[in-house]
Amino acid sequence: METRATIEAILDKAYAARRKQDAEAAAACFCDDGCFRANGMPAGGGSRAEQVAGLRQMFGAFDLMDFQEHCRVIEPPRAVVHWRGTFRAQNGKVGDTDILDLIEVRDGKIASLTTFFDTAYAGALSAPA
Repeated sequence: METRATIEAILDKAYAARRKQDAEAAAACFCDDGCFRANGMPAGGGSRAEQVAGLRQMFGAFDLMDFQEHCRVIEPPRAVVHWRGTFRAQNGKVGDTDILDLIEVRDGKIASLTTFFDTAYAGALSAPA
């Protein structure tokens, strides 16, 4: 049974890796069969190599410049994290947006993470300059 403390610990590790854009460290926070997805996109994961590749792609599309966590709501084995990021798209444009992550933890690791953000805004930010 997951406890609030074990969920807090894995969230701390996962978001520290996100701040550093360290795909390997972020993937290590997931169960071996853990998956993640962004709203409107297919799920990533299934193996450690697929997790790392998917996270690298996600982190590479938008360079995280600033991370501000607003709140965590934990109801074991699930958590919700609301945060705001400043991102630089590959075209050099910079913008801020709110993110909401829905997380489920199993055996002290992330079993699933679904991240929600404004996809229209992300598309506009990443459009050619």
